[in-house]
Amino acid sequence: MQARINVNLTKKQNIIHDLVYGQFIEFLGRCIDQGIYHPDSPLSDKNGFRQDVLEKVKGLQPPLLRFPGGTMVKLYHWMGGIGAKEGRKRQSNRIWGGIIDHAFGTNEFIQYCREIGAEPFIIVNMTTGTAEEAANWVEYCNGTGDTYYANLRRSHGFEKPHNVKYWGLGNEEAAVPDIGYLHDPREYIKASWEFAKQMKLADRSIKLVIVGEKPEWNKAILDELHPICDYLSLHYYARSENDHFANLFDHAVRMEDMIVDAKKLLDRYPASVESFDRWYRFPPRQREIQIAIDEWGIWQNQSSDDYEADMEAVFNWKEALLVASLLNVMQRQSHTVTMATFAQMVNILAPILTNENGSFCQTIYHPLQLYREHSGNWKLSCEAESTMLLDGDGKSAVSACLDISATYHDEKGEVIIAVVNRHPEQSVTAAVSFVGPESLEICEAIELNCPSWETVNGFAIADQVTRMAKTDARYDSERRYVFPPHSITLLKHRYFIDD
Repeated sequence: MQARINVNLTKKQNIIHDLVYGQFIEFLGRCIDQGIYHPDSPLSDKNGFRQDVLEKVKGLQPPLLRFPGGTMVKLYHWMGGIGAKEGRKRQSNRIWGGIIDHAFGTNEFIQYCREIGAEPFIIVNMTTGTAEEAANWVEYCNGTGDTYYANLRRSHGFEKPHNVKYWGLGNEEAAVPDIGYLHDPREYIKASWEFAKQMKLADRSIKLVIVGEKPEWNKAILDELHPICDYLSLHYYARSENDHFANLFDHAVRMEDMIVDAKKLLDRYPASVESFDRWYRFPPRQREIQIAIDEWGIWQNQSSDDYEADMEAVFNWKEALLVASLLNVMQRQSHTVTMATFAQMVNILAPILTNENGSFCQTIYHPLQLYREHSGNWKLSCEAESTMLLDGDGKSAVSACLDISATYHDEKGEVIIAVVNRHPEQSVTAAVSFVGPESLEICEAIELNCPSWETVNGFAIADQVTRMAKTDARYDSERRYVFPPHSITLLKHRYFIDD
């Protein structure tokens, strides 16, 4: 099977922000409680953090961690999760079931972020919470003055402010099946103005993320809220159960279409707001509105009676190929997608699964780790031509065999081409060309693969994902490279691009 890849090295396109490699945790099943946090486990440290999980999370190097939800945030009241743990109120998780004992609250979340080197990203409750409650949370986290909530934080042992920069105004508020009263965009706009005012009065430097949904919702809220929002939140879950492999990869096309459509809408609004008399007490937006894909992943719920157990999905290698394809999408769209958080980090549709005795990395862990560790910090223009994959009836072309992204690391002087061969059986021989230099040579090829695209990892078996770093990899005499079936490959080249 033949293909062509072309990368333009004449100009760096835009910065790829680290925040696109973020993660998300929620009070859902065993994601937080008994996942990252389990004080009764012999595997946990003095803070209650599972050390085996912490080590694997650090391997992902998430630059951003989103908390506490998710849909559950509609019932979350942050005051229940501060102070002495024996005095914290146990709460029924009416959204997802079970009990939230609030032992993992704001300060534990901040400590965990500091432990893994991540920026905290907090979502506020706009359903059963109030604007005043949200503003008090901002003051508790970021306050520096002699005020009640800043002093309350100090009394809890945190003299210095937490400096939480990113705050989300609710979660999926347009979702009619969820609880809440903000399903009408007019109601969300009205509430958001009040939340934004009070939160910005607590700390005018914070960045606000507003809830996106379908195009008509997005236009309605942006028409009113664009002067004060920094990000538009979009969510994308690929459904993988019982889907033909070619249709599965079509999710990458759908996600990219969603982003492109949202960007067209955002382009209607000014890059910065110079005249802003709606509210004079804090500055209006000074840069273009960005997109935050603050929930993305693969939803593999099997729809049995045990909902939480179903969401502890085991992912095969085919789904890891999709994760790599979705990462390629976000790199290609990095001029507008500057924040993203994978949903979720541990146990729930997650790259890491645990039991009481240990944990393991799922297949999807490996592309998340690879891209975070080896991608460049600049986007490069690239294109690929390859055979189309056919759907289950063998007639309709739904997705390309090869999916690529190209990046540039300005400090290392590396051009990196990320290539996903999504065919389950056939290698692809691709002719690789560059605009700019006549030719570049490979200095290293890093390849991820599994015995088959149905391969899974588990507690009782060794990791089935192989990672090969080939320092002797080369193009053939015709500038071609062979990408094995169901493989993820990064081709690195030494080259410095002038500014």
